[in-house]
Amino acid sequence: MEVALGVTFLGLELVLIILALLAIVRTGFARLNSSIGIARDGFPPGTTVPPWSLPDLEGHLRITPSGDHWQLLIFANRALVAFPELIDGMHHLAQAAHDLEILILSYEDKEFNVVTAQGLDLQVPVVPVDFAFYERYRVRVMPFAFFIAPQGVVRWVGLVDTEAQLFHTWHMIRATTYAGNSLKEA
Repeated sequence: MEVALGVTFLGLELVLIILALLAIVRTGFARLNSSIGIARDGFPPGTTVPPWSLPDLEGHLRITPSGDHWQLLIFANRALVAFPELIDGMHHLAQAAHDLEILILSYEDKEFNVVTAQGLDLQVPVVPVDFAFYERYRVRVMPFAFFIAPQGVVRWVGLVDTEAQLFHTWHMIRATTYAGNSLKEA
């Protein structure tokens, strides 16, 4: 009787330990998928991004860091079709900001990227990348963007979805960059 009672309590303890571990893991995944987890995606501002050079869909070699102009890297997949205002914003910002290169980085296969670029009438280059590239840049949710200074330093990172957000972020980055440079010179 005592052995049976001991085994019962041991089994109950094991079940409680397993439930506690499951609760901890579930809480961790919930936090990872929350706004707190998303805020940790990408590289923080001030970080130098890993360099790369890859051809876009038209065969032109794209390089980061550029060395002589700003870059807006937008990580997007087939869900980009759900963001027409972002697409318009990319086109308008590319026309307005001559010292900014806008690139869409997509892990979809090349044929799908060609069809998407034509179907959405994308006026910015699409660079096919593999999923490991997304992991290297710590991108999990999309559309996700990096504004990168010519030297390869991240100046802003986050989710993007509207033209107003793109323009506001671009103007704020440029204002603070020039303000920071003038303060250093003084």
